[in-house]
Amino acid sequence: MIKFFRHIRQRFISEGKTKKYILYAIGEIILVVIGILIALQINTWNDERKISNLENKILKELYVNLSMDLQELQDDISYMDDINGACLDVKKFIENKEYPNDSIFKVVSILRVTPHFDPNRSGYQLLQSKGVEIISNDSLRNDISLLYERSYPYYKRYEEERLRFHALHSEPKLLDYFSMHFDLSKKYYGNFKISQEDYIKLRNDDAFLKLLAAIAFENSAVQNRGQRVAQSIGSLLEAIDKEISGKM
Repeated sequence: MIKFFRHIRQRFISEGKTKKYILYAIGEIILVVIGILIALQINTWNDERKISNLENKILKELYVNLSMDLQELQDDISYMDDINGACLDVKKFIENKEYPNDSIFKVVSILRVTPHFDPNRSGYQLLQSKGVEIISNDSLRNDISLLYERSYPYYKRYEEERLRFHALHSEPKLLDYFSMHFDLSKKYYGNFKISQEDYIKLRNDDAFLKLLAAIAFENSAVQNRGQRVAQSIGSLLEAIDKEISGKM
């Protein structure tokens, strides 16, 4: 092909057709430029396709991670319902029963439960490694960053505050009165026992009733924050699903 074009140029020159030669040379340059532009455009399309495929992969992994996070958080919220219920049940039992029985043994073990949320971060870590700007939807990108960089850490602080409260106040007080036994057959693997003598002391300990109220307060604060995070996850899942569907 190159020899063919060279032959044409040489023929124009030898025949003295300078004008035709110039026009031909310009046309050849234009063809070369067009070829370069086409090659660049193809490379651009290939790069855009690769980026789009990577974005889709990240979004799908985020969707899987967040689905698991939502299920875990909903389970934790359900456990926190049990904790609040246990606080009320123990209070009623102490106020109404003169002797301990299996009912109080069961519910007291729930009081030491402190659910903690451990989010799945593989999708977000992949996003960070590739650059968050790979998410083309500005609103979606901001919502993803907001969840992982603000909502999750903020919720973790609530959990850490409850853990400190439990370690400093709940656990020591429970162990003052109850003996703790590990039991796989129980829902929370705990089986608490109390002697009649310690139960009499417990019924006259106003500080223990205050502790029950404090446990419920701390637990409800964490639960409320967890419910907000769960709502944010649900909204983000809908947005990611919509974005993935739009790219298919």
